[in-house]
Amino acid sequence: MISQVLLIALLASAQGNLASARTSYSKCLGGFAREQVKAGLDEAAFTAKLATACKTEEAAFRAASVATDVSAKIARATAESNATEEIGYIHENAVETFKASLPTPK
Repeated sequence: MISQVLLIALLASAQGNLASARTSYSKCLGGFAREQVKAGLDEAAFTAKLATACKTEEAAFRAASVATDVSAKIARATAESNATEEIGYIHENAVETFKASLPTPK
């Protein structure tokens, strides 16, 4: 019984770390998107720069995502694939944030 309680506590802690890492990464990319709008970048230039933005936060998110999945008994290869997929979704959201922040042409 104690091992189940410990497992639940570890999973909850891992998920908390994942949520914090996801929030940090998303906020970083959101701030990056706003900065690029102010700099007057177009979408193609923004997308190119996005590939190198917030790498520290991305690495922390990837590590937390993989660790959470592995602690839930998901195979490491699947966990890494899941993290890559979610990073792709977060990038898509940053592109949408960028596009939504562009001034409307007059």
